[in-house]
Amino acid sequence: MRTSCISGSRGIFKKTLLHCGRLLSLLVLICLCTSTLLAQEPKSEKPEAEKKGEEQEKKTAGLETILPKPLLIINIASIERILSDIDFIFELAARPEIAEIASASLANVNDLEGIDRNKNLGVELYLKTGLIPQPVPTMYLPVKKVRTFLDTLEVMIPGDEETFTKAKDRDDLYIIDGRRGNSVIRFQDDYVHMLFQGVENETSLDMISSRDFGDPAQKMQNLSADYDLAFKIDLNAIPELMRTTFLGFFRTAIETQLQQRDGESLAAYELRRMSGKQNLENIEYFLSEGQEMVFGGRIEKEAKRGVVDMLIKARPNSDLARAVKNIPGKASYFSVITARENLPLAVSASMNIARRDRLIYQKYLNYFEKQLGEKLLTEEERLQNTSSIQQFFSPVKTMVDKGHIDVFTQLVSTPTKKFALIGGIKVAPSSNLPAALLDIINRIDQLPDNKMRIFTNAETVQGISLHQVQPESETADDKQQRFLGGVPSLYIGADNEVIWFAMGTEIAVAALNEAMETLNTATPEARKEQRTAPVQMEFHIRPWLNLFSEAEIQESGIMSILDNAFQKENDLVLVTTQPTETGVRTRIQFDEGYLKLLGIAISKRFDRNQERQLEQKNKKTRELEKKAQELEKNLGIENN
Repeated sequence: MRTSCISGSRGIFKKTLLHCGRLLSLLVLICLCTSTLLAQEPKSEKPEAEKKGEEQEKKTAGLETILPKPLLIINIASIERILSDIDFIFELAARPEIAEIASASLANVNDLEGIDRNKNLGVELYLKTGLIPQPVPTMYLPVKKVRTFLDTLEVMIPGDEETFTKAKDRDDLYIIDGRRGNSVIRFQDDYVHMLFQGVENETSLDMISSRDFGDPAQKMQNLSADYDLAFKIDLNAIPELMRTTFLGFFRTAIETQLQQRDGESLAAYELRRMSGKQNLENIEYFLSEGQEMVFGGRIEKEAKRGVVDMLIKARPNSDLARAVKNIPGKASYFSVITARENLPLAVSASMNIARRDRLIYQKYLNYFEKQLGEKLLTEEERLQNTSSIQQFFSPVKTMVDKGHIDVFTQLVSTPTKKFALIGGIKVAPSSNLPAALLDIINRIDQLPDNKMRIFTNAETVQGISLHQVQPESETADDKQQRFLGGVPSLYIGADNEVIWFAMGTEIAVAALNEAMETLNTATPEARKEQRTAPVQMEFHIRPWLNLFSEAEIQESGIMSILDNAFQKENDLVLVTTQPTETGVRTRIQFDEGYLKLLGIAISKRFDRNQERQLEQKNKKTRELEKKAQELEKNLGIENN
């Protein structure tokens, strides 16, 4: 039975690449596919002119060099770490037998004999300079025994035409000759470095045979310690000339896309062009100020959670290094509100912003102030410095100019199990802010093309007047009824230093009042404590499931899986952005339920594949039985 199960499992794991043997094969295939783009056809007689051309290419090959540092590194901490992660995920999903099948399937790749399963492995991608830079991928694998490893490698590489030949006068170099071209592997410091390149690529051959690759266990020590799987992009590996050339092409392409389109309004065009140019400037800034970028993930088994990091390391003493170091700033004005837990969704930011970013935000604020002024003010009013629009935007601009942003928004689950959106924006103190907001609301209400229903001073919370803006439609659609409990309204108000808002039915007003009351009754000490990261997003999936009845959940296959995977204690996704000693890190943290969900999803897919295989087998059996019966009939066996 076990043998049958293992045999039937091979198809699904070829697709999912769960087992480490297939993962190693994938790395080999990546290199093979890359080399295929560069490889030539099998040798044949060529015209004399073509031969001369090749000779000239060989003579000029020395002008092309491979950069000394890899641009990209893909590092796997170890085979055992990956297998341990697989065991853990399927244990959470209550399907440990699938992890056993994964381990057993390593027999398909010679049980990875000759490879050290406790050391790191991966791929380094170098760049070969030239008019069009070419990727030169090399794979590094930890090796215990050379001969055993070569036997395993023969099993891993597709095809039956590969031959392994030891290089003359070199104990550390082997040539793999096969239908995809020549491959070169080099042994150094208990690792094998494998290069797949086109036939007669002298530069690549010279690199793999003579370059000191160092010890990957030492070079990637930090990556292996921190992450089960990591991708590292080294911007320092890109020469300045290559970087400038790339940015030139990229800038030209972006500028071409930023032309005004047919039928596009001037306001929409200006906003799109401003955003596009800003994105271009951000890319240029990152390439000039950044040193490296790392994407890494790991499973923390004791804490029962998954972690994915994106790290940006700034160049020493660069503007980016100084900017990210000063991100944290002071505690948020809303800290006692943002500390609330188990919300369906919560986003907050309380951080210092660099001078460069202040200018960016000011551009956007000026744009929106201009557009709103053209819509609501007369030409004479726009020339004055005391209009309500200017008084509204002035404290926002002042706050930005001081270099600090402090905002929050929360999706709150109310006692009725419906959602309400609330939030606040801290601005510089201004006694004109409440009156300016009221005037703007009144002007919007008086617009000839306004179809919204607007009620000024519709509600009062904590002594602050809220103005209500209702959409034209009076009937809630299914989604509005399900999530919000009816047609949502926008409620907006302001005191002297905060713009408050809420969206939803009347329950949104109560939710906002509760948050403001929490703030107003907090002690001074509590309000000074920063409980969240400078930028943070929190998501809980269980409150979303509570919007549905048990019957609805059981009728839906997907929702029943989610209901099985998540409880109140294991449904958090937490995204934080914080400075590090050398740059900035954005971390995504997944609770146990999401790892369990991954295991359940893969298990379901495995089961479906097994069912299909069984159905195909039964179908073939039925077809054979039918043919046998027809054959018996034709031979007259039945009559006898």
